[in-house]
Amino acid sequence: MVLDAFRTSNKVMAAASRKRYPQFEPKWRPFQLAFLLLNIRGMVEPTHSDRSLVDLLFFPTGGGKTEAYLGLAAFTILLRRLRNPGVESSGLSVLMRYTLRLLTLDQLSRAATLICAMELERQDDVERLGKWPFEIGLWVGQAATPNKMGYKGDRDPNSARSRTIAFQNDDRKPSPIPLENCPWCGTKFTRNSFSLTPTQDQPNDLRIVCANRRCEFVRDNPLPILSVDEPIYRRLPCFLIATVDKFASLPWVGPVARSSGMWIGATGTASTVLVTRPSDRSYQHRCRRPTSSSRTSCTSSPDRSARWWVLRDRH
Repeated sequence: MVLDAFRTSNKVMAAASRKRYPQFEPKWRPFQLAFLLLNIRGMVEPTHSDRSLVDLLFFPTGGGKTEAYLGLAAFTILLRRLRNPGVESSGLSVLMRYTLRLLTLDQLSRAATLICAMELERQDDVERLGKWPFEIGLWVGQAATPNKMGYKGDRDPNSARSRTIAFQNDDRKPSPIPLENCPWCGTKFTRNSFSLTPTQDQPNDLRIVCANRRCEFVRDNPLPILSVDEPIYRRLPCFLIATVDKFASLPWVGPVARSSGMWIGATGTASTVLVTRPSDRSYQHRCRRPTSSSRTSCTSSPDRSARWWVLRDRH
């Protein structure tokens, strides 16, 4: 099963790479493959000693850190689904926390391409990977994404309903989600790419499809992207990209507090937490700086139900 997850994660990573960089043949860089292999045992065995460590991936900007941890994220999600293809294995598996919102939106596009590849793989083999779709959620402030679906008469200009209708009436206005192009084929979204379901007056979901009829994500096969808080709390996507400010709402916002327990419970032994590009102060508070090793022990050991990584650019 572990070998199956490894092979399938390589397959979907290659498919995603071909979509984003068709001029290059997909292949791992040595440090990327080493990072993936180094962490597999810690992801497979819940009681492994690796779970008391925080991994620091320290590499220059543009060197391939994103692909390294996306490969391990794919392995984690797929292993969990292969172990239990039923709905019980659905829910949050990978959580990426960012401190910079612009960086978060850039990572959304790259991670969304991977999730699209994984969802197409699942659709090709439902018996093996289950009926519940692989989805990615963007959990950030309302300046980037609508935090509420909204309803007719609420007079909320920041709701998903208001933003979607405004874009449909005038596509020169900002898209209701922080993506302008389909993450799978690259086609620019149009006013017909977004729909409020089940009704425009009382929606509970924002459905996104590609405008390119040749793309796999058209008509009854929407893109596996959740960008509004309410559907995120209800559907619990396997991959969640968030900014640190949203975590401050955990004890204060009712739906978040109720869902957080389900997130923690649902992640089980396959959960993954990615902490990316923290400030120097927050990094020093949690961990001692490494010397010759790429691994560092924490002054306060992290929860062993999760696997922690820190990614930093080398300047």
